[in-house]
Amino acid sequence: MGNVDKSLKDIGSFMKLPGANLFITKTEDLFNWAKKSSLWPLSFGLACCAIEMMATFSSRYDLDRLGMITRASPRQADLMIVAGTVTVKMAERIKTLYDQMAGPKWVIAAGSCAISGDHYRHIYSVVPGVDWVIPVDIYVPGCPPTPEAFIDGILELQKIIGSGSTAPTFHSSTIPEEKTLSPLEVAKPAKKSKNVIQSEFINKIDLVSYVKKLKNDGFTYLKFITATDFDSNLTLTYLLGNNEDNKEVEFNIKLDEDLKVDSLSEIFSGADWQEREVFDLFGISFNGHPNLKRILMPDEWIGHPLRKEYVMDSHFYPYRPTRKEYEKWKTEL
Repeated sequence: MGNVDKSLKDIGSFMKLPGANLFITKTEDLFNWAKKSSLWPLSFGLACCAIEMMATFSSRYDLDRLGMITRASPRQADLMIVAGTVTVKMAERIKTLYDQMAGPKWVIAAGSCAISGDHYRHIYSVVPGVDWVIPVDIYVPGCPPTPEAFIDGILELQKIIGSGSTAPTFHSSTIPEEKTLSPLEVAKPAKKSKNVIQSEFINKIDLVSYVKKLKNDGFTYLKFITATDFDSNLTLTYLLGNNEDNKEVEFNIKLDEDLKVDSLSEIFSGADWQEREVFDLFGISFNGHPNLKRILMPDEWIGHPLRKEYVMDSHFYPYRPTRKEYEKWKTEL
């Protein structure tokens, strides 16, 4: 046989003999044709791109005609379509599912977030591309990619499998990890800027009495507690509402270096979890809080993600797995 396309009719030659049909080809070509024509994807999705993936598998596009049947178990799947944003927590689960899939197996990174993190690339909880975790065969760009783009990626994967030339790729960086900073290291001080909040400032020792007076005046709804990391100091911001008169009052507290202030949890029940969020993300302590511990990040998390000194591009566990851990994962495949 000469150089031919790997379609069902062309991967071998048919010979007519009395009483039988013979199909002659190389076993490698036959196996590659079987692999590409019976892809079984693992049925799971991570974020909004998964909605487009579901549409691709629906009756309008009918991927069954390509031999694709979704499987609920990784032990019965040979294709993982990573559709959506990969978080640090989910990365470990993805790695576990990939390890449980039978080989040969392939991976499609679908959507900008799965490919590079896109809008969320520099967020403390997001992995900048699933190829930091598992090898990727096909990248399908888009935000989100359309069903047609999904199908194009699948056809491209079938072409690669049929030719027997699959070569999955990992993320690689030219910057040594040792030259990146950890969240514990303080960034260089930025140019000083003025506070942009123009509302009233009070002394932190007057906080409880000030809030009690506002509550007696009808401001019985604590809308939010948040903070801002200015170059000169951390500023707490409180917003209270009067639901009867439809009025609001906002006030602020400039914190000194000890980053401590009295808790409002005995005055407003909603202050309990809001103060825990501020503690978690900014490292501000609230005296008298009944259960002041992290609420968003794991207990062992290092640093406070919304502080300016927290370096967003650092790959530092538990902020992100280290380069050595990623490389170890690759050798275990």
